[in-house]
Amino acid sequence: MGDVKYWEDLAEAPVRRFGPVVFGSDLLDRLLDLMGEKHPVHDSDSFAEGTDRRRRIVPGGFIHSITSGWVVRHGSPAAIVGMRTLGWDFVRPLYPDTPFWFTTSTDRAVEIDDRLGLVDTTRRVFDEDGRTHAIGRMGVLILRRAAAPTTTTTKGEN
Repeated sequence: MGDVKYWEDLAEAPVRRFGPVVFGSDLLDRLLDLMGEKHPVHDSDSFAEGTDRRRRIVPGGFIHSITSGWVVRHGSPAAIVGMRTLGWDFVRPLYPDTPFWFTTSTDRAVEIDDRLGLVDTTRRVFDEDGRTHAIGRMGVLILRRAAAPTTTTTKGEN
């Protein structure tokens, strides 16, 4: 995992690209069992096919979770202290076991005070042919470098 990113790092950051990512069927089954989100379009190929889908689809909330986790695991965590806004447009279904990529771009960055800044980003999820599947917009409060804690400990690292 990389160094923690602060407001100054993300305010004028270039577009970040990640992938390929695969949301596997086994992971989908485990999360559907854990979260209880067993709507038939997510849980049943035969039901999904009856709705003009090729097979069951990954829930939108899971798309946000896996892309956010991927950024932290394969990029760097950000010193986020709060979320202001979050919204997604789901353009095409995302199927399990299908590779996808995503980009995150900084749309706007505003200094709030000496301690915090606001960063608005757009995340675009797309397939190998460049077709967009989802577009997420998020506004988060992020610590400024001057307000960084002197030590950072991740849960379980004592």
